[in-house]
Amino acid sequence: MDIKALVVDNNPVLLRAVAAILQQEGCTVKTAGTGLEALEIADAFTPDFVVTDLIMPMVSGEQLCRILRNTKKHQGVFIVVLSATVLEDRERIFREVQCDMCIAKGNLQEIRQHVREALQMYRQRSSTIAGENQKSERIPDGLQPSEMTSELLLEKRHYSDILANLEEGIIELNNQGKVIAVNSSALNILSCREESLIGMLLPEAVAWGIFKKEIEQWTDRQLIALGMENYDIFDDNPLLLNDKIVTASFLPISEADSNFGLCILRDISRRYKAEKHTKELNNALKLVKKMDAISCMAGGVAHDFNNLLTVICGNLDIVTLYGENQSAEERNKLLTQARKASLVAVDLTRQISCFSNFGITNREDVQVEQLVQETVGRFFNWTKERYRIEINCLERHVHADPEELAVALGNVLQNALEACPDEAIRIVVDENNFTTPQLMSGQFVPAGKYVRIDICDRGRGISSELLFRIFDPYYSTKERSALKGMGLGLTVVYAIMRNHGGYVVVRSTPNFGTTVSLYIPSLPSEKPSAVAVEQPPAEDRRILLIEPDRQIGEIGKIMLSHLGFSVKVYRNRAGAVAELKKRKGDLHMPRPLIIIAVSETHDESAAQTCKLLHEIDPALQIIAMSGTVLDPIMVNYRDYGFVNAIPKPFSMDSLRHITNTVLHS
Repeated sequence: MDIKALVVDNNPVLLRAVAAILQQEGCTVKTAGTGLEALEIADAFTPDFVVTDLIMPMVSGEQLCRILRNTKKHQGVFIVVLSATVLEDRERIFREVQCDMCIAKGNLQEIRQHVREALQMYRQRSSTIAGENQKSERIPDGLQPSEMTSELLLEKRHYSDILANLEEGIIELNNQGKVIAVNSSALNILSCREESLIGMLLPEAVAWGIFKKEIEQWTDRQLIALGMENYDIFDDNPLLLNDKIVTASFLPISEADSNFGLCILRDISRRYKAEKHTKELNNALKLVKKMDAISCMAGGVAHDFNNLLTVICGNLDIVTLYGENQSAEERNKLLTQARKASLVAVDLTRQISCFSNFGITNREDVQVEQLVQETVGRFFNWTKERYRIEINCLERHVHADPEELAVALGNVLQNALEACPDEAIRIVVDENNFTTPQLMSGQFVPAGKYVRIDICDRGRGISSELLFRIFDPYYSTKERSALKGMGLGLTVVYAIMRNHGGYVVVRSTPNFGTTVSLYIPSLPSEKPSAVAVEQPPAEDRRILLIEPDRQIGEIGKIMLSHLGFSVKVYRNRAGAVAELKKRKGDLHMPRPLIIIAVSETHDESAAQTCKLLHEIDPALQIIAMSGTVLDPIMVNYRDYGFVNAIPKPFSMDSLRHITNTVLHS
């Protein structure tokens, strides 16, 4: 019977010697220097008899035995372990290594005798299924265990135990991108067996889905071609494997004269689902609060308009009813009351119009110090004992509607005065230049330059439970009527600030007072009016907007075009990539500014898109845009390659402020 034998050993002298012994016994012999090479040979050769060392690079003999035994094609193979560690590791080998005979390495004559005995056992083996026989051992007489070998084995088992007990899945690759080792966590995450992975090219070993192309590129460019750059799959756009949600890191590693790769897998299913549940719950709560606020506002507006219409209609009815039987003085008094109520209704309508993104139409260069001094002075009838103004920055300009800013400032002053009627109100004008986004009292304030107006009172303050309700329309403990406390004060302030691209931040400590800060985007001090005049679209002011929502993309294009940009909108990154590759071939085309929406529903990661675009042109300036202000990309945008971040909903002024901040930085 012709026996096909495979000899595996990374010692070339012993490899040739054992191969020669088997050939002398009439076997057809193939040899391999590593376990990985042995698996590749075994796939086509289908050996009957395998002799393998245990400790080898790139798939150990122990892995080789396990894979052969668990592969249907090779289940009947007779496996002989020929190792220098049999004596020191005898118990574990007999317990864990799936083989038929263990031979301890001795001199060549002893090895020849033991290999012949193994062949004889194989020939005599009847129909018994391989692996069910009791293991046999061959240990040369007089061979003593080595203390150094025992210590090395102990250290090896120590590292193996650490690797096996890691929560992260570890896949080790050779320098050609083939899988050579997998720990138990990786097998659990991937829901597969070791034999299905070892020897496979990484891009083909796992169902990588939408990431397959990137992983192929990483394998070819960074691992095989020694580009030595990492690649990551982040939790903002994770890998979906069966029912698991996974992030991954791919690391090329160089050590001495060799290089290899590691793929580290992390199962974030539990955390991801918990966060998703929390996000869904928060969204539901936001919707409830939003609807509650809308209901409150609708009821409040209806209440005030009903009161106003009652006053108007009542006075006019009496005028109509009495007609000529009424004196001119009485008639004029009734008409005056009706007119007064009508003017209040007009003012209420104007305040409601502030909630539109396009509610402000009168734009001009406003000097903030002058506006504050005039507005505060008029509010207090120039009674300087009632207020104190501190100007910490001079000649600061904003692009705004001065009347709307005066309304916002007046509404805040009214609240401060009611909270602290007996003490002077402190007003501070200062500036801030944020190099990173700020989270202040629940408000996300993007990086950029701002003029800040603080209105400080020493009243009873606002508790933390109520602080986030102060912007709700008609949420108030004040007396409400048609002519007093219409309940839209701070809501209007919020809307006016939003429409100017600004923010209102409230800090309060019970019994110590409240500070309301108005942040308004600042114009460059050297040319304050430069941004005030809108420019026609120009090819050297180009923006590529990547926004999957069609309606937001359309309104974004309209607003950016109004600001003087030539805008192209793409619903996914493919169009932007093609546009940038086209520009790369034509260096005369101007470099565009990029805005990428961080979308929860879109299947493209904004971070990956940013990285991909920077691979095409590292000098690109890319802005992140999201309605989730606590998104990691929004808070730490520079870590993901972005130059700034803009929150949704955006306004004309917020777009102007962020784009100017980026282009003039």
